[in-house]
Amino acid sequence: MLQRSQTLILLGVFILSLFLLTGPFTRFTLEGSEFVLKHSGLFDTSGVKTEMVTWPISALFIGVSLLTFLNIFFYRHRMRQMRIAIFLIFLNAGMVLMMFYYTSLGKSQLEDVLVLYRLRFVIPPINMILLYFAFRRIRRDELMVKAYDRIR
Repeated sequence: MLQRSQTLILLGVFILSLFLLTGPFTRFTLEGSEFVLKHSGLFDTSGVKTEMVTWPISALFIGVSLLTFLNIFFYRHRMRQMRIAIFLIFLNAGMVLMMFYYTSLGKSQLEDVLVLYRLRFVIPPINMILLYFAFRRIRRDELMVKAYDRIR
């Protein structure tokens, strides 16, 4: 299982997805005060959470992480693994849209604020590229197995 390159790619996607849950993906600066937007909410520098509902993006981050981890163990069911990889690509695209939505929502709550995107903002597009590579490797394995069955 671990000797397959797509397994290592999916493991990398899983680790990057977990990295999204560790800290802020957007920082807002406003004349002496600073706010950070995490998957769990909008916080000021003292750690006080503001009134912003962010459970949908938390659920999406956790769902993508879990589905990627589970996809590693579907190595015997390559067609299912390919479908889940394509689904994860679309979920990561939705994750990018939700991150932009919550950033604009935070910007509208805090007026005249400077928005600074953090490094975690580029993780979903990187995950999309890695998932595409994993999909291609899984498809290559499936074609190789079908060719082997045809020879027998």
